[in-house]
Amino acid sequence: MSTAQASVSRTEDSVIAFKGSLTRNSVPTLWKTRGQWLGDELVSVDVSQVEVIDTAGVAFLLEVMKATQGTNAPLKCIGASEQLKQIASVSGVESLLSLS
Repeated sequence: MSTAQASVSRTEDSVIAFKGSLTRNSVPTLWKTRGQWLGDELVSVDVSQVEVIDTAGVAFLLEVMKATQGTNAPLKCIGASEQLKQIASVSGVESLLSLS
């Protein structure tokens, strides 16, 4: 089985950018390291460089957003692929993710 490649970075303007795969294989590692990249003042999540996403990836994005509740504004998910939009739609969570 191949290892899913995923990376995360945080920009100075409080955007978390994910790259690679957000799948059941990569999400656990990303979640374990959330203390390094998830913090106060988060305004959006950039998924424009996510090549593959599955339902675990969508659940992961929801958890990221849940972890930032209570901050100054609702978290936005920017650069959503058609795959992400379709999974969110079928799962009934597209309104929760603020996809654009």
